[in-house]
Amino acid sequence: MKRSLSSTLIAFGLLTLGTTSTTLAQTPVDIGIQYNGDQLEVMLRPGADFNGILSAVVFTIRWDRSSGATLGDLQQEGSPAQYIPVQRSGAIREQGTSNYQVFAGFGTTPISTAGGTWTSGKEYVIATIPVTGNAEFELVNDAWTNEVTNNADFYLSLGGADRTGNIYKGVVSAEGDGSVTIQPNPNNGIFTFSFDVSKAQDVTVEVMNALGQAVFTDVVREFSGTYRREMDLTAASSGVYYLKIKRGEQTTTHKVVYR
Repeated sequence: MKRSLSSTLIAFGLLTLGTTSTTLAQTPVDIGIQYNGDQLEVMLRPGADFNGILSAVVFTIRWDRSSGATLGDLQQEGSPAQYIPVQRSGAIREQGTSNYQVFAGFGTTPISTAGGTWTSGKEYVIATIPVTGNAEFELVNDAWTNEVTNNADFYLSLGGADRTGNIYKGVVSAEGDGSVTIQPNPNNGIFTFSFDVSKAQDVTVEVMNALGQAVFTDVVREFSGTYRREMDLTAASSGVYYLKIKRGEQTTTHKVVYR
């Protein structure tokens, strides 16, 4: 999508830069998702203050087709609906055992005109997506999104200039476990994860490689509060790892990508 529209975006960027006074962020903007109740929240995190035009954003959500889970219609409220209207880009695509849904938005209204200013490092929810069923949803840049015919990797431009950052919070579960945070993800083997435990109970944490072998295990009896751990996997091989968290009788698994 972004490649096929590149010439249009460049021309659009020149036009907007020539007619609008902006504070152009010179650092990338990251994207993440989190689970809030029965919906996903799509968040942008700028690396610098910005109040100009968010020209374009493209992102893709992937989930297991066998889960039977579905995404509802994307919704936007407040200023994001004015400065970056986002909608589905085509129907759900199937690849292997996965479903893919691409979303895209194009903006012409400066963030300042819509009543706000981005602050460096702060998260801004630009859209919510209702969810039904239980599944692990992921923001992805993978082999499918990278294909020229799909062209659906995460992409973001400010004032027509490419300011694509990272997917910093890319995996969430619709099984009542929106409290788990993994940052950054993907990563270079070093990351931090945290989650909440509302009442005292036994907690088991495991990090497993793609073969199902545990590379880290921690058991805490009668724990409550916020569990936080910094992990360093640089002594191990890069690849996909899984963070498995058991709180009482509830177990959830979260993908970690070490590049």
